[in-house]
Amino acid sequence: MALFQVQLGTGATEVFDPSADSAVTTLFLCNTHSSAVTVTLYLINGSGTPDDTNAIWKDISIASKDTFVMNNERIILAAADYIKGLASVASKVTVTGTYTTI
Repeated sequence: MALFQVQLGTGATEVFDPSADSAVTTLFLCNTHSSAVTVTLYLINGSGTPDDTNAIWKDISIASKDTFVMNNERIILAAADYIKGLASVASKVTVTGTYTTI
């Protein structure tokens, strides 16, 4: 297992871009802001761009000082696929994830 981590911006921010076929095993989205923040994550196939057709979480509200966790499903990515995300407030949501190459 390996770790990736990034703070989301208000524009689509690269969260995970695998160098080989991979399985994302957990995602933690931690809001460090003093207010609730909304987050959208995109699972993008190959050369696509982030939009509503590939959103996997859309405007998820995370309360102040709270963490949203995804750990009961696996996201399988080919080397060309990637995850991007954005938040309503820049640099206040940290995405931490674990993955393994397959």
